[in-house]
Amino acid sequence: MEHFNCDVLVIGSGAAGVRAAIAAKSMNCDVAVISKGSPGKGTCTILSGGVFAGTPQGEPFETHLNQTLKAGRGINQLELVHILVEEGPLRLKELVKWGIKGSFHRGNLISEGRPYIWGEEIINCLNHRASAMGIRFLSGLLVVDIKIQPKKSRVLAYRVESNQWLSISSKAVVLATGGAGGLYYRHDNPKRMLGDGYCLALAAGAVLQDMEFVQFYPLGLAEPGYPPFLIPPKLADCGRLYNDQSEDIHDKYGITERPAGIKARDRLSQALYMEIYRQGNCVRLDLRDVSDKEWNAEPFSASTRTVLGQRYGAKHRSLRVAPLAHHMMGGICIDAQGATSIPGLFAAGEVTGGLHGANRRGGNALTETVVFGARAGQTAGQWANNAPDDRIAMLPKNIVEPVFNSKGGDAKSAATRLIARLRKTLWDDGGILRNRQGLARASEAVDAIKTRAGDLSITDDPRQLQRILELRFAAQAAGLILQGALRREESRGAHFREDYATQDDQNWRGHLQVRLSAEGKLKYQYQPVQDNVSVS
Repeated sequence: MEHFNCDVLVIGSGAAGVRAAIAAKSMNCDVAVISKGSPGKGTCTILSGGVFAGTPQGEPFETHLNQTLKAGRGINQLELVHILVEEGPLRLKELVKWGIKGSFHRGNLISEGRPYIWGEEIINCLNHRASAMGIRFLSGLLVVDIKIQPKKSRVLAYRVESNQWLSISSKAVVLATGGAGGLYYRHDNPKRMLGDGYCLALAAGAVLQDMEFVQFYPLGLAEPGYPPFLIPPKLADCGRLYNDQSEDIHDKYGITERPAGIKARDRLSQALYMEIYRQGNCVRLDLRDVSDKEWNAEPFSASTRTVLGQRYGAKHRSLRVAPLAHHMMGGICIDAQGATSIPGLFAAGEVTGGLHGANRRGGNALTETVVFGARAGQTAGQWANNAPDDRIAMLPKNIVEPVFNSKGGDAKSAATRLIARLRKTLWDDGGILRNRQGLARASEAVDAIKTRAGDLSITDDPRQLQRILELRFAAQAAGLILQGALRREESRGAHFREDYATQDDQNWRGHLQVRLSAEGKLKYQYQPVQDNVSVS
């Protein structure tokens, strides 16, 4: 087992993690960033549309604020929203100062990445800045345990390439591991985005909230043999969206907001799921009559012209589309500075909950990463600077033993099959359209997968060990989503219950929080929203 120390350890190398590392380093801390894959490469940042939401210079913040609150259906944490819209423009200008390749359009910063990896320039910009400051990056590490104690933190990670365990001692830890979109059958996240961070935080004693709120992006390419390509919402609105009976989807479901893919993601996703998976229709998007001027009206749309328009044929034929799991609104509870309920543990980005409420306004995810990444990193740096230097270099030898607690069973390929079953289960019964019967059925299936994952034998094959460890996280994260969805007996934003089809502000305008009891059981509590914001 290898061992090393640092002042601040950041887990996750997307925009939130690297921005946190930069902020902590500016506090004269020794900072290390660890990640599953190569720095920034296996993150939602690099696969994002590259659009940071902001406010045009000279215009009031209220427009962005009100759009965010309207999307969140009244349960956003208001303080976090104010911070996002007020500090966002400053953080975007900072990226431009640091040399990001991108441009502003009506206050939004759009990075000049390539299709599939529009966020590449974001990663390049932040990594260049971090490397110049002397921040250490360690890749290929799967974190399996975090112990947060007074004065020090202990982290255990596994490096599959060398089949080796790594123990890390630090004064502060920042979790920036992203979301859990990879839990679903159709998604646009990295495949290994399976909710690790939620499970690590919960086990460390932190409080989670709003885990039932999973956002789906409605306009994903669904042509057989093609990848789940994201279709820009403004471009989609220039075309015609229709079903097998030539019914216009927007008209049929009364969706008047434009761009619908930004302002009505939840309702449009529900409409498409109903058409495709309940009524057996194909839904097609016809862009053949879209002019070159419309196609090039904004950079995100323009960047897809060659791939979507020519290679995938949107210029010559209509294309099948279907929703995709896209973003988690729930996650770790944080305060305005990125601190969790556990002293010494901080968090930023998609692994946190509260900012977006019940549904996320398009463009806010990337702005969140740099705004709250900076805050969490600075606060972690301050914590580390005030902590005594009594870190330990070695973890107890028996800390790895729980990983190997298994009851037998053939692990060969079993983990891969179980992940596939998990994804299909969540897509069918725990995704866009939910009801008690389906959620209960899915919960039972996920519990069985969780039990099976715990029983799999650990082999000498590092890849198999990695898959089993990730499967265990995935099953636990899936269970948190399903249990939250079962308990919230209403429909709000991205959480739609067919058996409770209306929004119930009297009983459910608040946050469903969960933590582990002293006995290791999930303990839920409902926390009503305290402010007087009313958004329908």
